[in-house]
Amino acid sequence: MTGRAHQYEPLEQALGYTFKRIELLDQALTHRSYAAASGGLHNERLEFLGDAVLQLVVSAHLYAKFPDLPEGQLAKIRALLVSQPTLAKLGRRLKLDVFLKVGKGEELTGVRQRDSVLCDTVEAVYGAVFLDGGFSAAQPVILAQLPEWDKDQLPIVDAKTTLQEHFQQRTQKTPTYTLAGEQGPAHNKQFTVEVWFEDELLGRGHGRSKKEAAQAAARAALANLDLI
Repeated sequence: MTGRAHQYEPLEQALGYTFKRIELLDQALTHRSYAAASGGLHNERLEFLGDAVLQLVVSAHLYAKFPDLPEGQLAKIRALLVSQPTLAKLGRRLKLDVFLKVGKGEELTGVRQRDSVLCDTVEAVYGAVFLDGGFSAAQPVILAQLPEWDKDQLPIVDAKTTLQEHFQQRTQKTPTYTLAGEQGPAHNKQFTVEVWFEDELLGRGHGRSKKEAAQAAARAALANLDLI
């Protein structure tokens, strides 16, 4: 695994963490399609673990950072920080699409660029860091990568409410949300939601739940309207 370790050195530098067991990082970067062809391990168990570690790290961080915020606001900020769009953007910044090992068939489908796959890979990498170095290693890695939030940014955390208030103040009407599509297996569904005002499409969003996808659609609408 010495050659493999050298291959991943740029990623370790970007993460600010050097693996003691580089095979964990290798597994985190192995898509199910590649493992099916090679007979090795894939990253889905690490993704499961990394998701839990990410939730804990972000929850503890927000709890300490915003001592006066109620649980509802903390939950909304956390949902945004660990959302699929946020993690997919992070995955691209870390160049996980380059490092990810996928099967030849999936390669042709553009799987490397899918937000869902990049999000899952980020979580798998966090799971690998946790197994390799424990919570004390995972916490600084995660916090160094995620965007910070200040109180003056909180009004747009709940994008649906912000968008609704914008239209109510001007028209006394509210936007409507429609489920535009869903794909993937039952344990890993990906939803697409569109937000409309009358006959105008304001934005489209994707997420691992209908609620997350609706928030993403509302944020897209706010961006399209130059409100954020």
